[in-house]
Amino acid sequence: MYSVALTDKRTLELQEREYPKITSDEILLKVHAIGVCGSDLRVYQHGDARVDFPRVIGHEIAGEVVESGSNLSRFQTGDRVTLGAHIPCGECVFCQKNEGHQCVEGKSMGYHVDGGFAEYVVLPKKFVENGSIQKIADTTSYELASLSEPFSCVLSGLYEVDVKPGENVVVYGAGAIGCMYIAALKKMGAAKVIAVQRSAPRRQKALESGADIVIDPNSADTALEISDATQGLGADTVIVTAPSTEVQKEALEVVKKTGKVLFFAGIKNVTEVPINTNHFIYKQLKVVGTHGAPRHLHIEAVKWIDEGLLDFSSFITHTFPLKETDKAFETAVSKEGLKCVVKPTE
Repeated sequence: MYSVALTDKRTLELQEREYPKITSDEILLKVHAIGVCGSDLRVYQHGDARVDFPRVIGHEIAGEVVESGSNLSRFQTGDRVTLGAHIPCGECVFCQKNEGHQCVEGKSMGYHVDGGFAEYVVLPKKFVENGSIQKIADTTSYELASLSEPFSCVLSGLYEVDVKPGENVVVYGAGAIGCMYIAALKKMGAAKVIAVQRSAPRRQKALESGADIVIDPNSADTALEISDATQGLGADTVIVTAPSTEVQKEALEVVKKTGKVLFFAGIKNVTEVPINTNHFIYKQLKVVGTHGAPRHLHIEAVKWIDEGLLDFSSFITHTFPLKETDKAFETAVSKEGLKCVVKPTE
């Protein structure tokens, strides 16, 4: 079989490997679609302590079960499925609380074991036992199904800040995640969604996803624009999908008193940045962060996709065959589109 391994920073290599063999507790999946995640890009550009080279990365996986271990009965050959990212241990305090995405072992597909940029991927025992493997509707394409993992993370953020119908919400960043937030917020009844985005093509994508107002921070006073759009009160909720400490600081300025702030995007190079904690106190804010998603929200994400509750096809702007995975990554790095999806069967 063919796979694409990350052999060093910014070095992806198409390799021919032996056809995988599985144990009686594992599943062999034929990968039909694998999305390029922002975290994949960070590993690609900067490396990661959890990733040893060479490693087949990638965790936004949808495919077909081609072999199921003899000890397993839930999945059969031919089942069409999509995956979560985490490999919960099943035993720690978080796993016992159905919060496997916070498992103390912190293992994930494409980090500690080979992921989906390959024709086939082996789902290890712990993943089969405790991870999220969800069947998809016959009418759902594998490309759309590969969005279930990132969209489950979007749902996790929305539930964490408990967005209510009628709220005015600011979304910083209009990449794939930001546009998913915008579309979901409008579907859930947000009164006004204000997107803040530097690049013109992504500002257009924000509008297409349902944003009521789009601000270009290169040419406008973002805080003033948000104040004007919210009758001087500020936003009920602010969601930060851009990896910027300056934006994180600004979010605390533009949210209204008793409002909510969600920090979704991690910072590439962690630095100590002063934050005015008086905002937390005197504005009585709820400030939260989210990472990953629990299994029940992955199940819900699949339902949204299967039932077509949003136009998920609009988030996929580029597709590539496996041999052009390097091009998929460079396209994603350049921010030319939103979601790049690799289709190893083509």
